[in-house]
Amino acid sequence: MQSLCQELSTMLSQTEVTPDIVEKFKAGSQKLKANPGLLDDLIGKLSPAAQAPAKKFRNLMLQDDMEPGKFQTAGKAIKDGLPSAVQKELDGFKFDFGDALGLW
Repeated sequence: MQSLCQELSTMLSQTEVTPDIVEKFKAGSQKLKANPGLLDDLIGKLSPAAQAPAKKFRNLMLQDDMEPGKFQTAGKAIKDGLPSAVQKELDGFKFDFGDALGLW
């Protein structure tokens, strides 16, 4: 399962930003802006070390000028330098995050 998650994560990070992705991203952003606490339970289930970077991902989605390409770049910067165990945990969180926001 972990290998499948890593494979999907790699594929998603290399995905060309299509109009469909942009629309889903905008809709997910609006959903989160309407209910900023939407991800709190998911973030609370993460280890303490992964919670701060997960909140940064959430905060990116709340920015008015955020778009998918900028999100990918900023997300990489958030994960760079984190311990590998935290990075792996965030890779799993990415799918829960996307499900909650309707990105998939």
